[in-house]
Amino acid sequence: MIGPRPVRVSAAEGLQPGALAGPWAQSGYTPLELVAELPFSTRLVRLAAPGRPSWVRHGRTWRHAPTQQLLAILARTPALAGPVRLLIVERGRTRILGVLHEAEVPDPWSVTGWLGRPDIRPLGPDGPTTAEALAARSNDYRPLDYAAQALGLRPMDTFRARSLPCREGISVILPARGVHEVLPDVLSSLAEAASRLTPDTPWEAIVVDDADDPPLRLPTGLPPQIRLVRSATQLYSGGARNLGMTHSRYELLVFCDADTHLSPNYLQQHVARHLIAPNLITVSLREHVPADLPLPDRAPDVGQDSRSIAQYARGRVGLAPVTAPVTVRPLAQTRGFRNFGHGRHLGPVDLPFMVKGNNLALSAAAARPLGFPPEFAGWGPEDMCFAAKLIARGSYVIPVLSTGVFHRAHPPRSGSPERRDAELATNLAHYARRLDEPAAHPWRLPRQQRRAAR
Repeated sequence: MIGPRPVRVSAAEGLQPGALAGPWAQSGYTPLELVAELPFSTRLVRLAAPGRPSWVRHGRTWRHAPTQQLLAILARTPALAGPVRLLIVERGRTRILGVLHEAEVPDPWSVTGWLGRPDIRPLGPDGPTTAEALAARSNDYRPLDYAAQALGLRPMDTFRARSLPCREGISVILPARGVHEVLPDVLSSLAEAASRLTPDTPWEAIVVDDADDPPLRLPTGLPPQIRLVRSATQLYSGGARNLGMTHSRYELLVFCDADTHLSPNYLQQHVARHLIAPNLITVSLREHVPADLPLPDRAPDVGQDSRSIAQYARGRVGLAPVTAPVTVRPLAQTRGFRNFGHGRHLGPVDLPFMVKGNNLALSAAAARPLGFPPEFAGWGPEDMCFAAKLIARGSYVIPVLSTGVFHRAHPPRSGSPERRDAELATNLAHYARRLDEPAAHPWRLPRQQRRAAR
């Protein structure tokens, strides 16, 4: 079922740090992507990342080709007519900005891992389940590190970029309920982060009032790009995010909880990563601040975020059992999530657990067709379930450590820790069932919703 692990990708010999910075600037910082160029005896193929169109050259003409068709060719082709090249190109175009790597490979299928694809052969019409694809999926994003360095930036997780244009625009979506007191400051921080974008970057922010009582009101004095949408019934976090997506217009989506304050450089730092590749989920770490205290006048101290360090007691509720007390340091133990793929666990946590709904950014092309799963109510991992399917489909999870967020700590919105834990147990059961569904398919309606639809 699972094929050979991907061939190691290293920086191209002689490609100096910053070598591509000039050509990229001259192109106006157009969005980029990585493609693998494979020479067959009768054609030249450029295989793109998941969700992106691939190319085939016949003679001197390049044409788009269905990626699934090309993957089928790879699966049944024993050898190539020459070395494979890993290219960084202008997104959606044939212009090459640079060659990151060139290698002879024993099996053409092995290069799919360079692009973030699961290292797994097609399994019938439905393909692998989400759990199978996660087990076959690497998060080793070193090819993107080499691309970032060639563009004059540091590795993907730590580089500090100046503000770069995102001309396709940014939509920030905030599901909101029970945040009347903190929302004005949250939106003020969002407006400050948006002010750091380049003037040619369109943006909007959609606050989704999740049937709150009393209804939410936006404070005066905000930029006109911030608007309010109200749901007539409570949708919970995932459903409210889905409603926000239906009202969004732009191609980079940022999800942020309405009790979370963005650092001033948050949007510009995330934008820069998404200009290098289309198949990313970027996340930053958070510092908890009590609701009754003012925000610190500094960058967030993220050392206590559970992705930096977390302690789990024996018997902790989760998908992976905790048989003895354990302390995990995911960032340090996985080199910034680079070796957190192939279904690896640290204590009870895995790669999807690194994606938190308090802040994440990804392409609308990946998020809108999928949406958050519909049945999660109350406290629980609808964001982790959403991330698991996206990772299974080929998204890299990249921590953005050059910025962060402040989260307003508050008592459980469920009313008590006991009710919160009961919600978690129910939602973990939903998540476990979702892992057994085909990764490539939309969410299947839960049984009770199927009955109601009949």
